[in-house]
Amino acid sequence: MKLLLRICIGLFLLLFAAGLFVFFYLRWNRPQYDGELHLQGLQQTVTTRFDANGIPHIYGANEHDVFLALGYLHAQDRLFQMELLRRVGSGRLAEIFGAQVIEVDRFFRMLGFAQHADSAAQAFRNGPEAAWKQAARAYLQGINQYIEHGKTPLEFRLAGIPKAPFTERDLFLIVGYMTFNFEMGFRTDPLMSRLQQQLGEPYLRDLSLGYLPGTLRNPTHPDTALAAATPTTGATFASIREAMPVLPWSGSNAFVLAPGRSASGKVLFENDTHIQHQQPAVWYEAHLECPGFRFYGNFLAGFPFAPIGRTPAYAWGLTILENDDLDFFRERPDPTDSNKVITAGQSVPLQLREEIIKVKDSADVRLVCRSGPHGPICSDVMKDFASLTKDPVAVSWTFFKFPNNLPEVTYELAHAANRNAFRDAVSKIAAPGLNVLYGDSAGHIAWYTATRFVQRAPGRSAVFLLDGETGEDDWLGFYDFSYNPRSEDPEQGYVFSCNHQPDSVKGVLHPGYYLPEDRASRMQQLLEAKAKHSPEDAKAIVLDVTNPKAARVAQLLAACVPDTASASVKAAARRLQAWTGKHSLQDVEPVIYYRLLYEVLHNTLADEMGEKDFEAFLSTHIEKNSLLTLLNNDSSRWWDDRNTADRSESRKEIIGKAWPVAIAQLTDLYGDDQDNWHWLRAHTIEIGHPLAKQPPLHLVFGIGSYPIPGGMETINNQSFTLTGKGSYSVNLGPALRRIVDFAQPELGESINPSGQSGNPSSAYYQDQADRYASGKFREELLDRKRIEAETKHTLIFQPK
Repeated sequence: MKLLLRICIGLFLLLFAAGLFVFFYLRWNRPQYDGELHLQGLQQTVTTRFDANGIPHIYGANEHDVFLALGYLHAQDRLFQMELLRRVGSGRLAEIFGAQVIEVDRFFRMLGFAQHADSAAQAFRNGPEAAWKQAARAYLQGINQYIEHGKTPLEFRLAGIPKAPFTERDLFLIVGYMTFNFEMGFRTDPLMSRLQQQLGEPYLRDLSLGYLPGTLRNPTHPDTALAAATPTTGATFASIREAMPVLPWSGSNAFVLAPGRSASGKVLFENDTHIQHQQPAVWYEAHLECPGFRFYGNFLAGFPFAPIGRTPAYAWGLTILENDDLDFFRERPDPTDSNKVITAGQSVPLQLREEIIKVKDSADVRLVCRSGPHGPICSDVMKDFASLTKDPVAVSWTFFKFPNNLPEVTYELAHAANRNAFRDAVSKIAAPGLNVLYGDSAGHIAWYTATRFVQRAPGRSAVFLLDGETGEDDWLGFYDFSYNPRSEDPEQGYVFSCNHQPDSVKGVLHPGYYLPEDRASRMQQLLEAKAKHSPEDAKAIVLDVTNPKAARVAQLLAACVPDTASASVKAAARRLQAWTGKHSLQDVEPVIYYRLLYEVLHNTLADEMGEKDFEAFLSTHIEKNSLLTLLNNDSSRWWDDRNTADRSESRKEIIGKAWPVAIAQLTDLYGDDQDNWHWLRAHTIEIGHPLAKQPPLHLVFGIGSYPIPGGMETINNQSFTLTGKGSYSVNLGPALRRIVDFAQPELGESINPSGQSGNPSSAYYQDQADRYASGKFREELLDRKRIEAETKHTLIFQPK
């Protein structure tokens, strides 16, 4: 007994000592927000004032100095995040995470991001000198001085990550990964090609593979003639995405009101970017000020220029365009030489490149990367294609067809003298495809699509595998910027974007993986509900949690309840029949709706697709676009159950079978009383960190869990993976919400899901999480007097 007591006391003391060590280590490892530091290369003193949310307001004598200070501060808060971004783009994650991420490294090495970044870095060094290059070098110098002299992040010590300087190449690697994040083609085209081959066209006709006639399109101004609907558009990509420690982006909302539609009589601007929730937060906020430059921006880790930002004169924001700028080509091997392919009657040699992937605690992995006339041979890595063809499959992507100029463009966006200069900068973007929303103090508003749209041969459906042999499916080139949909100062008095289909220009309707009209039609309804809107009205719009389309789907499902159904099933059906599509925390209907929807889709599609492809299908926008089309079609072949002998099931039978299964599981989870099936019990947000998957590190790095309103394709788009579990952990939502009323151009409002710092020792690691989950905002300051009055910390940088 005494021995056991001694063991227990010893374990207690050991745990206490370990906890004490972690406590004091975290205190020691806090970012430095006060005092004085000396930086090499700094020309004059820079003063940084941190506000109540840990956001730096950087004041210097010139741009070089403020960008150098920004680099240091950004690294102090986000060095681990920077490290991950450059490693994922170059295919070097296995060096720190081991064999579990080898497929991620193989994928990115196959694409050749590192080679594209090398070319861009060489052009950076050899091209003419420019102001954006000087600012970028200063930013890198600031990062590297923190790496050399600053504290080592906890993640580096835990994962054994060596610290290494950042270079120009790393800037372009980060741009490459950012561009990849927007790309839906990788997850959509292989799957659709496989369904076409295995099931045939009759099945695909019941899926919405392109623009659905009659749904909302984003209007151009001035108006242009409308074109006919054009069809657009894996499992391997899904597994790669799950293994990545840095998560992809998807979606976003933005609207800008002209003075005549704003309560203040000045432009009212809003943007909320939808990105998979992760910690550190995606955006890093900073205010930079020196003579001739006054700017507040949202920065990406390791990138010097903000993709989103504002000055006292204008503001801009982004949503993902979702245009189709990627195709897959089946290549015909030359029968006389396996390292050649036949295209347009010519035998063309493949370019070969050997890559060595270093793996932590394991042997190196050798990878031979091949590239042909249409691009990298992706089938060497993406095994989805093995069931389609034994021939090589190449990926052709707009991003690799143009020089990487996003650092230059984003610098110009922050320095535009007027709207014309801003538009000129936007016109230089080739990829990724973006919707750029603009508003200024002079009363102008605008929406631009920023990309180089692919020009394809007539009748070619870009969602399926194309023929690389004949040359008939080859791209014809790219449309001029004059073909890009846009709107400037429209008569309706507002512009907006919810990733929906843009209207045609000169008779051309550009194909893409656009989101359904759910958010767009709801936003238009709310914008039209009042003649003029205040900032408080804008908040109500971005926090709106009603999806009328979901209500229509729910009514269709409720109409298929069998007469013999149980009382609990009929009670749940009555709820869905009366549902308005609202997803507030106290609502019961969303709990029923999503569990039932999964069961219906699984019963309808999985027998034809197979489980793996069905799960991949749920991650595409085609699933969302196809819901009403499929559910309204009694004669669709999808309703036949291949697992039964006669395969003659009807739509009503398939939906009817789903009801008792869904309600029985929800009863097991939440009890017999449906009045207690509140959405807050099922729908929560927990913000993960790459190291938080390993207990007990989740206690240090993890954030949450919080009940949160919203759902799939509500304007407050708190989305999740649709499953049969009956509970839904939010994995995608607004990574920031931002409102600027130009009646007070130096005072905006904003929020992010966690906090400004990526350092768990910082007081600003998760200080915004409660406010975010409850729909609150905080001030975004540009006014120097207010900043000085509300300064929490002051850090002075002196020349070394």
